[in-house]
Amino acid sequence: MRKAENLDPLSLIINSDLAELLVLAHSYDEAIQQSRKTIEMDPNFAFAHNQLAQAYLQKHMYDEAVAELQKAAQLSGGSPTVMANLARAYAASGMRGEAVKLLNDLKKGSSPVSSHASEIAVIYAALGDRDQAMNWLEKGYEERFNPGVLLRPGFDPLRSDPRFQNLVHRIGLLGRDLLSLCCYQSFLFDRFDCLHAASPPNS
Repeated sequence: MRKAENLDPLSLIINSDLAELLVLAHSYDEAIQQSRKTIEMDPNFAFAHNQLAQAYLQKHMYDEAVAELQKAAQLSGGSPTVMANLARAYAASGMRGEAVKLLNDLKKGSSPVSSHASEIAVIYAALGDRDQAMNWLEKGYEERFNPGVLLRPGFDPLRSDPRFQNLVHRIGLLGRDLLSLCCYQSFLFDRFDCLHAASPPNS
């Protein structure tokens, strides 16, 4: 990822993805620095704010995380990924009612074409409902969701669950290189629509 950044240092996607990979590596302070750098490049790039919030969440800086995710939600036009992370931040802040409201909104917007299964699952995980989280992950698996989503810190509460471990085994998420590849691909898919929302039309 550092090579990619060197090849295209002005790419918002690459810089934002690098911040996420730093979060996965537990390098939270570096992830914050990287996200702030991306925001300086384009303050209206929704997923830079989203990634900054992920680092804040891991450092238990919940107020800061909520603020960044509220910005990301506005800039992205309500991206399901961002809304799920905002629900996570609300849950971590003790604002369970707000988290449940966002969960219900996502479920109402669920359809056979786009069920938002992984986003709904991660909110249930944040609310401590492992059974529902696993039910929705299995739904995502049946719909052939991108397995890279399972690498995200929002699913950390499920990692000790045998059902989660079985799902990871079935998907074949093994090996550090494969994990990084799946993670990168997942981020690109999730952000495609928001890149247009956060960038000028001629960019």
